[in-house]
Amino acid sequence: MELIGVARPAAHALAALARLAERDLLGAAAVAELRALTKAHLDGQGRAWAALDALLPDHEGMVAELIAEAGKAPAEFVTGLEPPTGPVAEPDLSPDSAAERAPATETVAHAEPTAETVAQAEPTAATVAEAEPPGESVAPASQPASRGAVHRRGRVHALAALDLLYSLAPDGAPRPKDPTVLRALTEYEPATAPGLAVPRWFAVACALQGIPASRNGVAYEAPGLAQVRARLPETYGSGAQHTERAYVQGVLPADELLALLPARRLLLLPHDWNRLAFADAWRAALARRLRAELGTDPDAWLRLAATVTASEAASEGLTWAELVERARSGAVPEAGAAMSIGRARPGTPDEAVKLLERGDHLWGWPEGTLLCLADAEVVDAVLPRLGPDAPWLLAAYLLRHDRTPRVALDRLLADRDRDALRVLAAQSRWLERSGAVERLVDLDDPEVDLALLRHWNPRPTVHRIVTRSRPGTGRPSLGARVLADWRAEGSAWPAGGPVWLCSAEPDLVEELLEREGRRLGLGHQLLGCLRLFEHGGADRLARLVGRNALGPSAAAVCAKALASTDPAAVMRARLDRETAPDKLVRKLRGAQSAPRARDVVESLPPGEPVDWSALEAAHAREPLPYWQDIVRLDGVPEDVRLRHAALLPEPGPDGLLGSARLTRERARHGLGGLFHRAPTTQLDGLLTAGLLDGADLVRLATPAAWLLAYLGSAARRTDAPPEAAEARTLLTGLVRTSLGTDPAAWHRVAERLTGLDPEWDPCSTVEALLAG
Repeated sequence: MELIGVARPAAHALAALARLAERDLLGAAAVAELRALTKAHLDGQGRAWAALDALLPDHEGMVAELIAEAGKAPAEFVTGLEPPTGPVAEPDLSPDSAAERAPATETVAHAEPTAETVAQAEPTAATVAEAEPPGESVAPASQPASRGAVHRRGRVHALAALDLLYSLAPDGAPRPKDPTVLRALTEYEPATAPGLAVPRWFAVACALQGIPASRNGVAYEAPGLAQVRARLPETYGSGAQHTERAYVQGVLPADELLALLPARRLLLLPHDWNRLAFADAWRAALARRLRAELGTDPDAWLRLAATVTASEAASEGLTWAELVERARSGAVPEAGAAMSIGRARPGTPDEAVKLLERGDHLWGWPEGTLLCLADAEVVDAVLPRLGPDAPWLLAAYLLRHDRTPRVALDRLLADRDRDALRVLAAQSRWLERSGAVERLVDLDDPEVDLALLRHWNPRPTVHRIVTRSRPGTGRPSLGARVLADWRAEGSAWPAGGPVWLCSAEPDLVEELLEREGRRLGLGHQLLGCLRLFEHGGADRLARLVGRNALGPSAAAVCAKALASTDPAAVMRARLDRETAPDKLVRKLRGAQSAPRARDVVESLPPGEPVDWSALEAAHAREPLPYWQDIVRLDGVPEDVRLRHAALLPEPGPDGLLGSARLTRERARHGLGGLFHRAPTTQLDGLLTAGLLDGADLVRLATPAAWLLAYLGSAARRTDAPPEAAEARTLLTGLVRTSLGTDPAAWHRVAERLTGLDPEWDPCSTVEALLAG
């Protein structure tokens, strides 16, 4: 509520509200307040919404005040709004520029959010301004993002998209003349202007109609490299936007980053830089330089690490280009033995785990930085020379990466160093986004499994570990160790929790039922009794029932089962009735929130399968509340996820967990909207990993406007994937055959890109955009 009625300025508060809404963290009270404000002041008034958009960037008050003022704005205030006139300034690269004062948001270009993005976009806009109260929102089976959200994203990229098309068009392709189209094209932002400049053809077209072509200080000439280099990026996200824009738009080549940024920033990468494209490009450029300069010579890599350490001890602030050159010359000064970079690095694996528990990555280790960039041959040669602590230090160091360094992880898993594996397993949460937790489970190592169980992991992961534990192998099984720890520690649940009820460990199952039986649901009790009967025998189950450990219903079922000729069949039949799909559907229809809907599915007894066919059929008859949250649960079969790909989260640069097909299907429903990853990094990664190819950018992925803008900027970048050039080659043929020099065809495309064609779905492919 404070973000609505206390926080200032409104632009920052709205950005924070949008982020909370996207993560389902916006409280019901805040939703109700926003709905009341918009209904009172903005409801049904296009004029008021336009005023809100115009007032937002410079409004110094609260969100509530902004909405009220927009509702009172006179009509002439809105109709009189025109792009700024007067001389065009050079691009503002100062920290005081308005775009950089705003926090980076989930919009494609990390630009300041406008009122329209908050008011119309789903999930951010609709949840903030028009959100349904809990229990009323019902998502259809495959609903893409709203047209309002994509229209906004499309408009800011329309100029860059059209600029690329004209660069591929034959001579004589007609430029836009319609003043309405030209004004719509001026809605670009400083970050989305192609090459950070106003295209010449657009400047001429606007001049002929008396429309200012420059917006927000964007110049008619791109800034020079010297101008970009004159100011280093700050550690906070908005203070690095000038570098981000210059890199993304191809003004700042990736290799130039090696001579621009202090090496220390990579040793202790600022948190905000993790979601900026230039940081990924900087790391990749350094890896290429090291591969070329140092090859596979371990001495050269160790010499560079020593050079970096000595330079940091002297606080020289050198760049990677300077450090590589110094190391190559052999001039490596001695560093003090106690020298540390940032916080003192951990001295033991336990200290490393404690730092990771707090998310503390503030210690530097140049050797770790280099190993996370190196190829396998280099890691194999260098790691053994760093001493006995190196494996667990590397394990702790690589966990700071959002995209886990695969080569370094491969080496640690292959070596099976006990301390390194303990660090990885104890802090496996840092591996979840990259899907590397399953690789730890693949080791089938009892020590690793125990560490994974002691720390939260997805239920399918826990189930996989628990179900392979078996007693009677000649040494204490995993289940026996968990039971012993539980008895010794006196904790509420054993490591792994009630999932052990589906295991083949009768001692642990029996103790769970003994301690918690009456507090467990009937399904969980029946599952535990079934497993106790199967792995402990009828007598053991009978004694448990006799001790009155179970609830009355479960005890009655067990008594009936034990009196029958097939106890397992009786218990299984009753368990199947308890977990029947119709019961699950009824509970889901009554769910009043997304967390409750998820809990309903996850409250099934461990190991009991969800009848997804029945759930999908029920959803088809009448949409289930929070269906999107349900199909995003861990363990949902891939075929179900494929059928509802539009509801899945966007893939990161390494794709979604699962097959490549899943990532490709999700790409049909829109890319470029991730908060934690720059759109450029996202698409570069998907292309480099082979999850998408050049043809997919034209014929499969959406939305068209952003994809065209990406291809245009990729043409100027020195490090863009070759698949981007392949896409432009294919696109050239389509432009010439579909548009050519036909004025009507070009006008149609311009109207679609700018959102002036009400029938056009902006979440369409580039190929569809160009078609008649």
